[in-house]
Amino acid sequence: MSAGSEEFATVSWKERLSFGGGDLATNIAWGALATYVVFFYTNVIGAAASAVGTIVLIARLFDGVVDVGMGAIVDRTSTRWGKARPWVLWAAAPFAIALILVFTVPGMESTPTLVYIAITYALMNIALSAAVIPYGTLNTRMTRDFTERSRLNVTRMFGATLGSLVVTVLTLPLVSALGDDQRAWIITFCLFGALAAVLFFVTFRNTRERIVDTAPPKEQPGIGESLKLAARNRYWLLLFAIFIVFSVAESLYTGATAYFAQYFLGNAGFAALMSFMLYIPALLGMLFMQPVYNRFGKIAPMIVGAAIFVAGSLVIAIDPTNMTLAVAGSILRGIGRIPIFGAIWGMLPDTIEYGEWKNGRRLEGVLYSAGSMGQKLGYGLGAAVLGWVMGAAGYNGLNHTQPDSALAAINALFVYVPMVLFVLLIVLFWAYRLERIYPAVEKDLAERRASAGIAS
Repeated sequence: MSAGSEEFATVSWKERLSFGGGDLATNIAWGALATYVVFFYTNVIGAAASAVGTIVLIARLFDGVVDVGMGAIVDRTSTRWGKARPWVLWAAAPFAIALILVFTVPGMESTPTLVYIAITYALMNIALSAAVIPYGTLNTRMTRDFTERSRLNVTRMFGATLGSLVVTVLTLPLVSALGDDQRAWIITFCLFGALAAVLFFVTFRNTRERIVDTAPPKEQPGIGESLKLAARNRYWLLLFAIFIVFSVAESLYTGATAYFAQYFLGNAGFAALMSFMLYIPALLGMLFMQPVYNRFGKIAPMIVGAAIFVAGSLVIAIDPTNMTLAVAGSILRGIGRIPIFGAIWGMLPDTIEYGEWKNGRRLEGVLYSAGSMGQKLGYGLGAAVLGWVMGAAGYNGLNHTQPDSALAAINALFVYVPMVLFVLLIVLFWAYRLERIYPAVEKDLAERRASAGIAS
């Protein structure tokens, strides 16, 4: 097989599943940070919600810069394993250790505790960048085939959904079974961290990079020039905005789940049930999305999915204290997330191809960092809003009862604000027109590579 034909290779099931294991590992940490970390800091450690929100936002803003830097490092990496795969291996152990440290908060006074939280939360986000940016870039380097990349994306999002399901559904029951104290949280995340490290090793061991680089790594542009090229890629910019809006919404309703379950449904443990109903439809539905994307493309199903999510939010809004409506609304929300979660990361490789077509440079690492950077900024902003609004509304995690203003804030953050953001997503999806011209982009790029002697 020539280098050109190998670039369009069909990926085996073993390799595809091993690739998906990387996102399962990532979302063990991501699910914990999105769903439980603010709840852990306020209700277990007793930290002020507004202070936690500020720490999370600053850490995520800083990590957005780290993402771009990590993307540039990946673009300039050259080893016998490739440029992305080795970083998946090297980041595995630091990733697991950082996750454990986040939930190992020593008993100290308020100020030292906040300092510890800030340092360990920042380290966790750096470890995420070191693993996630190379892992995501790996998708663009395993094959150029549009359909194969779409299949890889569906597989990774199945793994991502499974990882989020595992950590959101099992965390509170495990903590409860292990003693329902901080020691129980530490043991729980030691288990999760070890599992994540093993999964990253499996991804490294069983995947391949097939793309032939058109320029040596040292000849890749620096961060400044890369960002200038990225700014001329309209679909990269639009997708960056989509990631931010989607992630803010996700951060709000997942971060508010435990609070909503405790104060509206009567038991924080119901957060596991709510998360189960949110993620199970996506986990099952992801298995059937590839034929839908093949038939309708990515955008139309994503618009329909966003509309279904809005409908689910309206169901919950009818009576937030009604368990039946909460479960039904969560299921609808989960169904609505299926086409979005299954396609959004698969859109990034398309913008990379578009950037190569438009600017003549292939910037996989830096452009791929848009997804992670937008996601982290969105989750950081969402977590900050969660902490700030609840703090301003008078919430105190150590009190058994909360003022009406705090309850109203929890309801708005869980139901109404995410609903409005998903309406905004519909508008952004409609404006994204790349898939209409993508066949022409792909054809032109193939002709350029053939004339340059890269293809067979």
